[in-house]
Amino acid sequence: MKIVNNLSKFYQRLKNDEKLLRLLYYLPKDSLDDPLDESKLEISQLPNKDLILNNILVIGDKTSDLIIDSAFCRICLYTGPRTPQKHYLKTTNHFTENPYSSTQQYIFDIYTPNTINNVDFRLDWLGESLNEALFHEDLIEFKELKFHSGMPLLNMPDGFVGYRWIFTIPSSQKTRGLK
Repeated sequence: MKIVNNLSKFYQRLKNDEKLLRLLYYLPKDSLDDPLDESKLEISQLPNKDLILNNILVIGDKTSDLIIDSAFCRICLYTGPRTPQKHYLKTTNHFTENPYSSTQQYIFDIYTPNTINNVDFRLDWLGESLNEALFHEDLIEFKELKFHSGMPLLNMPDGFVGYRWIFTIPSSQKTRGLK
């Protein structure tokens, strides 16, 4: 199934994407303040980088600490539903579930302070950067990853906007007794 392995790979990929980290951490003072400006330190060079990473990249759906004065954006990464894959049986003329083949959803929730989103469309910018990080042409580790859906998040912490990106990866397992 490799669920934990996949979550770990996603987290490491996002943690090592400097563009994404800059978009999550450096909030603009005005419309001319570019988070990608090379004069700003890389997140990995900041003295409190571990604390920053723990606030901007979170495993699980944690929003209780997001308040209007939060000085960062956040991506929450966690698993969604796992469903058996359906296969068409020509002999019976219907679909059946295969207990040895399934599809796992991986969810990425992006949270941005509303005031920041109004300055530079940060929520959409983060969504584009997330897709670039996961679907980079040089990455073979996510070759089976597919976009499933996306939707605005409801019931947001006060002062935030959010968007959910859902991706899927198929998996299979051997039947017991077979090698």
